[in-house]
Amino acid sequence: MTPNSTDIVNAWNGFATGTAKGYAVDIAKQLGVSEGELVAAGCGSTVTRIDANWGDVISRLEELGEVMVLTRNPSVVHEKTGTFGAVSIQGDMGLVLNGDVDLRLFLGHWGFGFAVEARGRRSLQFFGHDGTAIHKVFLTDHSSSAGFDALVTDFRAADQTAQISVLPPLPTPVTQVDEKVDVENWRAHWRNMTDVHQFHGLLNDFNLGRHQGLRLAGPEFAEPLDPATFQRLLEDTSASALPIMVFVGNAGAIQIHTGPINTIRVMENWVNVMDPRFTLHLRTDHLAEMWLVRKPIREGVITTIELYDADQNNFAILCGQRAPKEAESPAWQKLAEGMPRLAHPQSTPAGA
Repeated sequence: MTPNSTDIVNAWNGFATGTAKGYAVDIAKQLGVSEGELVAAGCGSTVTRIDANWGDVISRLEELGEVMVLTRNPSVVHEKTGTFGAVSIQGDMGLVLNGDVDLRLFLGHWGFGFAVEARGRRSLQFFGHDGTAIHKVFLTDHSSSAGFDALVTDFRAADQTAQISVLPPLPTPVTQVDEKVDVENWRAHWRNMTDVHQFHGLLNDFNLGRHQGLRLAGPEFAEPLDPATFQRLLEDTSASALPIMVFVGNAGAIQIHTGPINTIRVMENWVNVMDPRFTLHLRTDHLAEMWLVRKPIREGVITTIELYDADQNNFAILCGQRAPKEAESPAWQKLAEGMPRLAHPQSTPAGA
């Protein structure tokens, strides 16, 4: 049953005032609408719709001072505290390379933006064309309220109706079936990589999904690990004070933490990093597969640990901290290579 607009407005008001418990994404799911549609229902009261070239908005977020940025997907939430700066926008691609705020933005996927005042917090929230959350920017006690007000005034949309029209989700890409993949050619091109950023292009060249590419690469390049040991991975990383990188993304944004992690807490089906300027909340009941991946670079090899859900969607990647043109940290490589293996999945496609 499709909820009427009054139901959605009432649900938003309950969330915004705190009388309704839970997260906005969960309340929206219970209603059968997207989170973006739920937030839009607050327009005219606690929400202001903003509309602009998204690159112009991103370029002005430095005016907010210190903020907490949040990027998530269904399996993990990644939160960092810092300031915007060093912003580069080229068409639909955006980069923010300002230390704690480290983002890769795919602005063609951004459909809606809102300034939100709810539960005593002010934020800017951005959603995809289907209403799925892409990126959120929350003010902290050290943020500039004047900067927030100016940005909202300058980018306020003419249309402040309390609803939006969303598109259906994009279809799942159709990739090559295993039996038609020239596996030896795939492995040869993998072996010939000199930069990790070549990997995505190779997947496109061979028309492979990311998980499929790992599985067909064989144990020389990718090995399945025991996903039950993910908590141990975090704890060992914390105990060693080893600086790492944690990537979490969705269709419109990738957010990166660089540095050590310290406080690990487990709460029911969640494993959490609870540090002052970085928090991570990961659903262990979504963690179906964990892979050790080796990609050749000019300086040697980059070792990553990639996490996948039951539908083989990649939802997080971890690697050692590394500066450009430097070799990988031997300590990270030793830690990652020491994780318990599972049997490699068998596949017998043509060309194997």
